[in-house]
Amino acid sequence: HLISSHLIIIIIIIMAPPPDHEKVEDGEFPTERKDGFVPGVFVVTSNIPGATYNRDGSLCEKKVCLCHKDFRTSGGSVVIPWAQFDKRDGEGGGYFDWDFVDQQMEPWLARGQVVNLLVWPAVQKKDQLFPNGGSATPDYIMDQDNMTYQCPDGSAQFGCCSEGIPLPKFWKPEVFQKYGQALKQFVRRYEDHPGVNYFRFGIGVGAESYPGNGCTMPHNYGMSTLVEQFEGESYEEKAENAYKGWSNYAKGRVRAFRELNSKKPIVVTINNFATLDGMDKTDFPHMIAEEATKDFVGEDGVEYPKLGLGVQGATTNDAHKYKKGEMCYADWGAIFEKTKELGVPLQIQTPLHSGVNGRPGPWQERPECQELKHNNGKYGVTNTGNLAELLDFSVSVGANAFELYPYEWMVANDEHWCNKDPELNWHAKFGEQYGEALTKASNLELAK
Repeated sequence: HLISSHLIIIIIIIMAPPPDHEKVEDGEFPTERKDGFVPGVFVVTSNIPGATYNRDGSLCEKKVCLCHKDFRTSGGSVVIPWAQFDKRDGEGGGYFDWDFVDQQMEPWLARGQVVNLLVWPAVQKKDQLFPNGGSATPDYIMDQDNMTYQCPDGSAQFGCCSEGIPLPKFWKPEVFQKYGQALKQFVRRYEDHPGVNYFRFGIGVGAESYPGNGCTMPHNYGMSTLVEQFEGESYEEKAENAYKGWSNYAKGRVRAFRELNSKKPIVVTINNFATLDGMDKTDFPHMIAEEATKDFVGEDGVEYPKLGLGVQGATTNDAHKYKKGEMCYADWGAIFEKTKELGVPLQIQTPLHSGVNGRPGPWQERPECQELKHNNGKYGVTNTGNLAELLDFSVSVGANAFELYPYEWMVANDEHWCNKDPELNWHAKFGEQYGEALTKASNLELAK
């Protein structure tokens, strides 16, 4: 997620705007439901909050929609910051405002498509403070010093910034309670809306289950900041308490999501998480998956619905590992295979747009693409790898909802690819392959 928004911007600058393809008439987009939701491919705008709104709150030109007027596309996934609909003052006053949500949904619904609503309780990095540079967390939380802490900016690991970004202490009872109240209102407002497909609610930053970018693994640049929020006589004891504290919070949050008893599916993300060397980083995603999908009957005798599962870091490297008997990121391949018969959304998003020529590494022909983890969009090389390969694997383990970046449709459909070098015209070279991949993952196939 950390560099996706920058890559999308670069792509838009480098490439000529895609042509406004002939309008697809309303009702021609595939939106057939199966098991209570629409499986298929969706355009993800979650790394550019406000794909339909500028930072000053004004409507922007919806260029993001031009490259995917495609009969295989079932709709879009849009980000809704918590603060954009929760206008309470923290003292019993205020209200909930749905204008922003409705406006974000409108372009998709107007074309006869559906939307996935992603609620972010907090942003992941400074350039996502939106709109007007505001936090995704309501002011009545952020204005209380004891409810927040300064986490290194999610861009810091790339040498872009070293400033802190304020994040809520999600695990504090008041934050837990207020966020839960807001989500209850959100669900009641949209669970009967025919244009809403599923909800994806954040446990931590963004729509993720980790506490912050750079706060996922023991030696991440932000981990010590998180650890210091917890008590202990030594760093190791604080780190153990941080792991227990965050895990208990996440477990409670998943149960609270289920207790919302939503008529629409709710999806939670599985992520690796560990605070000390020697911890199994996949224990955390397995715990999330177990809590989300096991039978759960409340004290009132109500059997609460199972949640869907999602992964936001899927790559072809996962496919390679899984086929060798190794674990994917957050062990999502095995978790999906285990849960694919439950009839819940199993959602995929990539960390950034795909690379038609695969992942960087010594196997690449061009020297500038041979360094591991060195993305080179010009030559079609990114850590995500080739989309067709990834979708083929993902479908095989049960994935049924694909939130993809606009780039993928540009490769499939853009006959006016601006690069005149025929060796770098990815539509000419990979358009048919990508088109077939999008079809295989579309509602046309998955709703059968």
